[in-house]
Amino acid sequence: MTSTRRLFLGAFTAGAVTVAAGSGTASAAETGSQAEEDVVFAGEVKARNFMTEAGTTSTFRTTSTATTWKLHALTVLQDGVAGNGVALNIDSKNPDDSAMYLSGTEKARGTLKILHRGYRDASDGGAAAVSIYLETTGAEEDKAGGTAAQGILVTHTTGATKGNLITLRNNAVDDFVVKGSGAVGIGVPIGATPRGRVEIAQRDSLIGLLMQANTDPDSRLVELRDRAGTAKVRVLNSGTLAAHNAQFGVAGAESFGGGDGVVGIRNATTPPTTKPSNGGVLFAEGGALKWRGSAGTVTVIAPA
Repeated sequence: MTSTRRLFLGAFTAGAVTVAAGSGTASAAETGSQAEEDVVFAGEVKARNFMTEAGTTSTFRTTSTATTWKLHALTVLQDGVAGNGVALNIDSKNPDDSAMYLSGTEKARGTLKILHRGYRDASDGGAAAVSIYLETTGAEEDKAGGTAAQGILVTHTTGATKGNLITLRNNAVDDFVVKGSGAVGIGVPIGATPRGRVEIAQRDSLIGLLMQANTDPDSRLVELRDRAGTAKVRVLNSGTLAAHNAQFGVAGAESFGGGDGVVGIRNATTPPTTKPSNGGVLFAEGGALKWRGSAGTVTVIAPA
């Protein structure tokens, strides 16, 4: 059966190479002129290269139907099993536009879908499904003045997205997700909305959040500031906790009696009733400051 395939490569002008149909292999012929219209070839078309220089867009085009819904407009196959030759190499020297446009109207597929065929022996440990290399022209020698380009940019032009901006899912949870609102979830259930600007769900025996100090004793592991930018809580590299005010007990609003740089202890919701096994327990009851020691004795340190 003879199949008919269309090859759309824009307009061929005088002196261009034309491809003539033969027994499955194309032959080159010079012609003085070529009509600017679709050229139909029966069977397979082979040529060393194709080049278009017309002002119109050159295209490979197909139309899916109910019986040909898997037909691709263009399939590029690198059939080698070694070497550095890639299946498709796109290189643009135009600084005023993108090297490639990609658009789609999918409802349940990715506009770009990438499949990396892995190896069970883990011999592909140096591979990546997506690899981004930011190169800076002229910085090869001194390694200074790196590019200002962004590695990955996700933005919008017609309104904020309702879907996730980023989803990394690998362990039956959303290992890392950035919602359309900008909220970040780490290890949260699939599809869950983070309950804070950042939510970390601890898994198994892993530490929920680990911060390791550097060698500078004056640095801070953590610093929390108010909306005016004033530091209110600091954790120094030494482990020292410094807070503007400190309140023990979470029931009800904070109450410092108008003080600044003070410690507040709310009345205990449940006062201690057993002997502490090591040391003692400091608590407030009825406004009085009390201490329960390891012998079980309760001492009033200060009255209400």
